[in-house]
Amino acid sequence: MNINEILRWIFTAFGAILAALEPTLPYLLICTLIIIADCYTAWSLSRRARKAHPDKVSEEGKKFKSSKVEKVLITLIKAYALIIMAFLIQTHITDGLPMDLTKVAAGAICFWQLWSILENESSCNGARWAKVLQKILVDKTSRHFDIDLSDLTDNKDDNID
Repeated sequence: MNINEILRWIFTAFGAILAALEPTLPYLLICTLIIIADCYTAWSLSRRARKAHPDKVSEEGKKFKSSKVEKVLITLIKAYALIIMAFLIQTHITDGLPMDLTKVAAGAICFWQLWSILENESSCNGARWAKVLQKILVDKTSRHFDIDLSDLTDNKDDNID
């Protein structure tokens, strides 16, 4: 067997897998974009926290670490696996159900990421809408940047009338 024949087999297998999973590509693209948007909002939260409280943000909070990239890649792999498994289950096991499991899986991922985006955007933000959202959502400032929120909050500003 020469190298050309081996490459032909590899590309044939890759093409077959890609053709089988082609219906999932729009869902994978949408979920990838929303995960990247979540990363952007987390980055903008770090900038807001550094600007608002430069003495409170730890040195580790100021750096872009490879562990964060690893976490994003793991999130992407989990999202891809969930969507592909939902598609395969829908296609081969529960094809008689009236719902599309691929759409349900992609919708769950999008909801999860949108919630995280809202948490990022409302954290360390003094806008009125952000203060309303902070009553419902988690403030990620302390969790991501080692800031003690009890030192930062003013109880007099909590009035949202």
